[in-house]
Amino acid sequence: MLAGISVLLFFLGWFKYFNFVNDSLREIAKFMGLNYSVPYQEIVLPLAISFYTFQAVSYLVDIYYGKQKAERHYGYFSIYFAFFPQLVAGPIERAKKLLPQFKVEQSLNYENLTCGMKRIAWGFFKKTLIADRLAPIVSSVFDSPNPTGSQIVLATILFSIQLFADFSACSDIAIGCARMLGIKLTENFKQPHFAVSIADFWSRWHITLSTWLRDYIFVPLCKGKKKRSEIYFAIVITFLVSGIWHGAAWTFVLWGLIHGFYRVFGDYTKNSREKMVSFIQLDRSPVLHRWVKIAITFLLVCFSRVFFRSDSITQAFENAKLFLTISSWRPSGIIKAFEIFSLLDLVIFILFFIIVQLFQYIERKNGSTWEWLSQRSIIARFSFYIFIIVSVLIFGVSGNGFVYGGF
Repeated sequence: MLAGISVLLFFLGWFKYFNFVNDSLREIAKFMGLNYSVPYQEIVLPLAISFYTFQAVSYLVDIYYGKQKAERHYGYFSIYFAFFPQLVAGPIERAKKLLPQFKVEQSLNYENLTCGMKRIAWGFFKKTLIADRLAPIVSSVFDSPNPTGSQIVLATILFSIQLFADFSACSDIAIGCARMLGIKLTENFKQPHFAVSIADFWSRWHITLSTWLRDYIFVPLCKGKKKRSEIYFAIVITFLVSGIWHGAAWTFVLWGLIHGFYRVFGDYTKNSREKMVSFIQLDRSPVLHRWVKIAITFLLVCFSRVFFRSDSITQAFENAKLFLTISSWRPSGIIKAFEIFSLLDLVIFILFFIIVQLFQYIERKNGSTWEWLSQRSIIARFSFYIFIIVSVLIFGVSGNGFVYGGF
């Protein structure tokens, strides 16, 4: 197991992180006045190496601990690692879930086809009408040499919306493609921006990565540990791995450490915060209390994404300073910052953003919007389906790859 994991991590490290480490060592040597002559390497990153490496590691560990039997058929073994719908950006699946499905003979199934097509269409809806419409607007601020504080605040919030729409759309399309073939993939998102805490956020965002990190990083680190400080250390290491996995840049390292700090601070201050809530009697209004927690969690996540979106450490700290400046949050400044939109783009974005929110509202109330729709009249159902398709064809924009395709 250790030999297999070492080989997998060696290739991941070479292809994805060699130049990052090399450049960091060169900067350290330059700062210390030392000579460092290892040149930059022109390395072509293999497609989806981060995702299939994690699947391969989970496969080896599960076999070692008896949770999964080794697959002797090379075809099934190969397709587990290279199943095309989820290859580039997940969901990160376990062999225990996928392998048995591949061994069942599938036939053309009306329900699978319709469910799959709905998910694919909804994925394109979010991708082309939300994510790709926001992408150039967000870039216009983060690529600007002198953005205002209010522009950074607005662009960061919009980037959070863009990132969710983009990545959840990618998962929707993957899940839909697989479902048309009779394969059920794991749901990867559960409305993360309605999370009431950072812990809750990570149980809703990129769920297959979160559970992977929990099972194969956090749990082994915590084995036999009872002290609170040791568990907190394991939390920070787990989020550090998450940051490094997302990209070979110090901005991602800091992003991971920020979320590690959030989790540790949240757990450490839990009792104090509950006492404060009781003191100000906020808990007497459960609905208000919930929305306050949702707002605070969302803003904390947005702040971390300043580092996620910035191109360098220097830019990240400058943008973070602007984000935290009180004057950046003045209503007049935020309203003026909306000038980054053209009037047409703003109207289109608001319209389709409201539709996505209505979809999510129905999902929160009924468990599944698609099941809720199936109980409506045939006219209502097909009107909605046609609306999705026509909206994508008329108002959708494309040209941007999926954000997580780069990780």
